[in-house]
Amino acid sequence: MIQLVEQKLAPLIRTGCRIDQIKMVCAAGTELVKEGTVQTGYGILRVEPSNFMPQGKSYLIEDRYRGFTWVRNSKDKQSEDERS
Repeated sequence: MIQLVEQKLAPLIRTGCRIDQIKMVCAAGTELVKEGTVQTGYGILRVEPSNFMPQGKSYLIEDRYRGFTWVRNSKDKQSEDERS
């Protein structure tokens, strides 16, 4: 999971977003939300809950809305590919 998060963080960091201004929004009640942060190779990433986010999906967003990307687990990606 951390590898996927870092892969999605990379383009945001390259375009000038700072890790301290990025948060990951996940489904409320998940382990990541309970922890509140994730240690990545770029630094500590905040994790915040959303009652509207389904289990297994999350997104990264920069505080000033300059950067955004979906984070999906591999199972979810496989399901998308199968529908295509």
